[in-house]
Amino acid sequence: MANDKSCSSLLHANVAPASRFKWRGLFAVIAVSLVFTGLIKLGFWQLDRAKGKVELAQQLALQPHVELIEFPLGNIDKTLNQRGISVSGRLLHQYTWLLDNQVQEGKVGYQVLVAIALTGETKLGIVNLGWVAAPPDRSQLPSLKQWSAPRQFSGQLHLPTNNPYALASPPTSDWPKRIAQIDFSMLQQHTAQPIFEVVLRLDQDSATGYDKQWRWSNNMTVDKHRGYAFQWFALALTLLVLTAYFGYRLTKEV
Repeated sequence: MANDKSCSSLLHANVAPASRFKWRGLFAVIAVSLVFTGLIKLGFWQLDRAKGKVELAQQLALQPHVELIEFPLGNIDKTLNQRGISVSGRLLHQYTWLLDNQVQEGKVGYQVLVAIALTGETKLGIVNLGWVAAPPDRSQLPSLKQWSAPRQFSGQLHLPTNNPYALASPPTSDWPKRIAQIDFSMLQQHTAQPIFEVVLRLDQDSATGYDKQWRWSNNMTVDKHRGYAFQWFALALTLLVLTAYFGYRLTKEV
């Protein structure tokens, strides 16, 4: 009878570690699979970004280097980004927006956007006059200049993209209005007039506006994107090799 109890205890003791090992192994496989899948997706994401930059560079190289004399009508595509443009009109300073959380040389400030009444157009344009520093007190707004006379505005078109991580700006009931990002539907509500869905960034040497040190992209080259892709794929391969090695060691110990 004592021997039967001993055998039963020994049997349960052997089954329990095996069962625990099975569940731990299953959890490890799931965790490794998720991490591996994430690394592979990051690698392909970097390759897609490199491909997109190559295609955009090819499209820009093929299009004629002719300066636009009016805001584009119809479909707005990415090939218009950084396209030269020169238009005439008058700034409507009553419609001024401050694009919040703009950092330049370590200082926080705003980019100043103003509506422009274009010559011969019923739609309004949007001109980015450049960057101004924010006052130390968040409740205060910067002092802005005004250019009331009709003039020529030369620069490059900018196609803003939505940033899902942009911090919300404190609401302002009067003008100028603080905004977290450029939303053309919101700008149209503010002005109650149709607006061209592109922004004119003034030339750096323009006498109109403020500090105009434009940043057009993340400045990451195609080779750098490919290099990051290689790193993600290399990490995925390393994870597989280490998983196989430690998995083999554990099975030998059980």
